[in-house]
Amino acid sequence: MSDPQPFPVMIGFDLDGETLWTSRDPSNAARPVTLSQGRYGPEVAVPRILDFLDRQQIAITFFVPGQVIERYPDLVREIADRGHEVAHHGHTHRWPDTMTQAEEREDFELATEQFERVLRRQPVGYRSPAWEFSPWTLDLLNEQGMRYSSNFMDRDRPYKHVVNGVKTDLVELPVQWLLDDAPYWLYSTRLPGRQIAAPDAVLQTWMGEFDGLYAEREQGTSYVLALHPQISGRPYRLAILEQLIAHMRQHDVRFLRCDEAAELLGPGL
Repeated sequence: MSDPQPFPVMIGFDLDGETLWTSRDPSNAARPVTLSQGRYGPEVAVPRILDFLDRQQIAITFFVPGQVIERYPDLVREIADRGHEVAHHGHTHRWPDTMTQAEEREDFELATEQFERVLRRQPVGYRSPAWEFSPWTLDLLNEQGMRYSSNFMDRDRPYKHVVNGVKTDLVELPVQWLLDDAPYWLYSTRLPGRQIAAPDAVLQTWMGEFDGLYAEREQGTSYVLALHPQISGRPYRLAILEQLIAHMRQHDVRFLRCDEAAELLGPGL
């Protein structure tokens, strides 16, 4: 019997910038204070996060909308130069289920053009804004040669998508709202009913879910944590992430970029 592989952990940051707010409500483009919440991500949080990841010696995936690549090209190049993956996150951060098929294709291809212009390469993975798909998103990803998706919530382990009755090479790295910072910490007067959770309670939730998935690792489970610079790039919240990583390192884990995970895990799925 072969030795078990380390438990795969994928930490990702969705670098939405201002698009988180303009895609929700186009009139937010005329609200400078609302936009400043998004601008905090690329201008303040990402430099802090990159230094944090250097200290942790972890390479991760940043999912970045095309408009953010266009607006902050030097920052996106620095992310790639420091060993991290930059992956597809749409162009405008509009949700695919709100667009026509033609609009979704155009939005997707506009983002890909920014990858080619700024990074001189095409992305290999895709995370949808709000983890939502249209009826034709999977067809588009398969056609565009994406190697992985990180959007679905139907399993605890990676798998390959079946598109039009055919099993493809498109690897799914499943996510869950439980392991996203937005339900706990995304707050704005423009988002009625939101409350800010205590960081220690979030840490216990993320740590407990890690323990549960790790206990089932022989079934092929994995851990995908989805964060946002404008939300989790605050000093105390990064301290919470540091505690979570320290807890994980007490176990047999391997931190992977999402493209690395798809390449490593895909052949056995």
